[in-house]
Amino acid sequence: MTTIEPGWYADPADPSTQRYWDGSAWVGKPIPAGAEPPAEPEPVDPEPEPLPPTIHDGPRERGVQELPPDPRFGSGPPPKVIQRTPGAVQPPGTIPIRSLGVTVGWISRIDVDRILEGRVLAHPGQRFVARIVDTIALIALNAVVNGYFIYQFMQTVWPYVLEMAAADDPNDVQLPARASDQWWVVLLISLGLWFAYEVPATLNSGQTLGKRLMGIKVVSLAPAGLGWGRLLLRWSYAALPLLCFPFGAILWIMDGIWCIRDQPFRQCLHDKSPGTAVVEAGPQKEPAA
Repeated sequence: MTTIEPGWYADPADPSTQRYWDGSAWVGKPIPAGAEPPAEPEPVDPEPEPLPPTIHDGPRERGVQELPPDPRFGSGPPPKVIQRTPGAVQPPGTIPIRSLGVTVGWISRIDVDRILEGRVLAHPGQRFVARIVDTIALIALNAVVNGYFIYQFMQTVWPYVLEMAAADDPNDVQLPARASDQWWVVLLISLGLWFAYEVPATLNSGQTLGKRLMGIKVVSLAPAGLGWGRLLLRWSYAALPLLCFPFGAILWIMDGIWCIRDQPFRQCLHDKSPGTAVVEAGPQKEPAA
């Protein structure tokens, strides 16, 4: 066999072009067959480097739900919720997630620490005492602002209460229509005072008077701040059931004690939808690596 001298020749793979033969291999970019070849071939563009795999590449783990990306975690993966399936057992190193008292999944302790960012969850006893202090403060506030309307309501209702106590059949005694109107005035003013007492203070510092005395505060579990909308939703879940008094009072009590058994963030029912939690207001601990 004879060695072919280096030079420009018709490309066997594509006769409409010519390429440079360096004596052992084809090199450089091809050019049209009729074009005047340059002295040296133009180098071929290097192949692009493959992109690094993202956290979503590859098959997802079955029964694992990734939470939305959270800028607090930097380039690391978002927290994952392991959904409970029939026959599944709690994976090691995880905390159960309970909804209405039923375990619906698990989340790792590391992810819980990442979400809390070193903050310590408040004890249910701290929340209970804070609520008692806030209730006393609201009663005092109503006595000052709403006292006149409460007095007018009692002036209307009290004679009928005495008459019902002395009557053989209390159902025969009917309250006047103005008593219902006065009751709604008292109730709406009370709700307005509750809103003015709790929501702006929580938006400003995360603390009402009771929470400030107990050294706890409301925080957001999401990357976004609390905001008026989320705090209004949080307050509504706690306050509006009382409009259905006395049955709403049962739901209000259930809401208050829900954090005793809730996992993993000790949330009351009114914390669930707005995504809030109550933590100690002291210095944060160093979050887990």
